[in-house]
Amino acid sequence: MQNVVLAGLGPVGGARAAAPDPQAMAAHVAAGGSPFDLVEPPSWFSYSAFDTFGRCPRQYAFRYLCRLPAEQARPAADFGSAAHGTFEAFTRERRRRLARGEPPPNRAGLGRCFEAAWARTSLSAEPDAETWRQRAEPMLDHFWAAESAVSPDRIETLGEELRFRLRLPLETGTVVTISGFIDRIDRLPSGAVELIDYKTGREGLPEEAGSSLQLSIYALACRDALDFGRPERVTLYFVEQDRRLSAECTDAAIDSLRTGLADRARQIRGSDFTPTPSGRSCGWCDFAAMCPLKVSE
Repeated sequence: MQNVVLAGLGPVGGARAAAPDPQAMAAHVAAGGSPFDLVEPPSWFSYSAFDTFGRCPRQYAFRYLCRLPAEQARPAADFGSAAHGTFEAFTRERRRRLARGEPPPNRAGLGRCFEAAWARTSLSAEPDAETWRQRAEPMLDHFWAAESAVSPDRIETLGEELRFRLRLPLETGTVVTISGFIDRIDRLPSGAVELIDYKTGREGLPEEAGSSLQLSIYALACRDALDFGRPERVTLYFVEQDRRLSAECTDAAIDSLRTGLADRARQIRGSDFTPTPSGRSCGWCDFAAMCPLKVSE
């Protein structure tokens, strides 16, 4: 069931509007009202939604209930999108060529994938566009070297940007869905699979792969929604540093996560979305100007 803004600002039970009214929602929430005055409890979640709610419930409400667009340009996010698009296109083209018995794409082909992905972003309009381009070159070299060093006979890429929908029952009559996209799934020599999530920006700490909620959700989806079985390992691939951080998965840990995600969904559905302002949260919030409790840097 999608979130639906009710007509006007009346109580729940009024006639539903044909489409959400983000401005009315934003005004109501900014005035201290709860988004649940105007919408049905959310039934769709994602890792990003859980992460945003953990930083600030009010920020979650603006983004996922009000569905307000981001106001600030994020060149770093565009750069990450260009990187993800490049690697997705390259590995897909390689997979298709190998299936046809053709040679895989070369380093120049990887460059062409980047140019196509770059063109889909707004980075070329940034004042420091050339700096972003220069930053991309060593990243592409790292990726190419790593991919070239592995024989397709040993590791097979099964898919890129694999979408999943994981259904979780909460209580009688209520089922929520957790959805998302897994950057990449490879088949390992053992026959099991590895989940890979690309990261740009700073390199993570060694323990991040094992503690990553995002990777844990992907592992659960891999087993219970995509039917690839329990992944042998999950990997954060920091492509700019050519660094991989991996962790093993167990069925017990995945089962425990399933229960934990249901608890998180219940918490969000029952929340009044009180803000939890902080320098970190407010500094990266696209909606801070609407929040009277924002923390100024």
